[in-house]
Amino acid sequence: MPRITTFLAAAAATTALLAGGLSGTAAYADTPSPAPTPTSTSTPAATVATIHLRYAAKDSTVRVTDAATVGDAIAQLGLAVDGDDRVSPSRGTAVTNGMSLTIDVVTVTTTKVKKTVKYKTVKKKTKSMMKGHKKTVRKGRTGKVTTTTTVTTVNGEATTVVTTKVNRKVRSKIVKVGTSKLNLKRMKQWNKIAKCESGGNWHINTHNGYYGGLQFSLSTWKSAGGRKFSKYPNKASKNEQVHVANTLYAKRGFKPWSCKP
Repeated sequence: MPRITTFLAAAAATTALLAGGLSGTAAYADTPSPAPTPTSTSTPAATVATIHLRYAAKDSTVRVTDAATVGDAIAQLGLAVDGDDRVSPSRGTAVTNGMSLTIDVVTVTTTKVKKTVKYKTVKKKTKSMMKGHKKTVRKGRTGKVTTTTTVTTVNGEATTVVTTKVNRKVRSKIVKVGTSKLNLKRMKQWNKIAKCESGGNWHINTHNGYYGGLQFSLSTWKSAGGRKFSKYPNKASKNEQVHVANTLYAKRGFKPWSCKP
């Protein structure tokens, strides 16, 4: 009797499912539901890559795990690499099994030294000035230079490069040096004229417009080249006054002097 009741109940349930438009499999009231299928939780296998490494000129074979890029591999291997070092291929390159990786360890040191360059004095001889006389026609100027020394060491081997930058050019000092000798001809005659003109006082200023032992006027002194010795005749030496007198003599003889030798 129980099996029939159970069957009828099952049939009624099946009829109800079909009447509602649902498809299904007839079930018995005392039939247990199937157990759920368990979900898989297995972990994917790690990716291991072999790299042929040349670090600081030394070769070795290393392995890295789950390193996506060269940069990841360097970090995983704990290699000391900074911005000056050369990495080939680049850090962003994807890691592949059996690849080659070269890292050159580079250090760069730079020193700068500033120096002052002394100027030279250039002497130029001239006949327009008397021997023993000098005149600076251009002042000297020191120069400024910066010397930069760069030492680049790659895997322990150093290369030195030295460069020099001129910050300010040096300029030589130019000095004119006289080569002409004083013309001291007719010294006896000039002594006689000076004794008559100025009492033999070669540095007298009589305040009458005439100066020195031979009583030059300023205009005559200038025209005969006396200004290269002194602005005023009485400020020049005796020999310099005689030299100017001989220059004037070559043009006019003793005519400019009232006293004659």
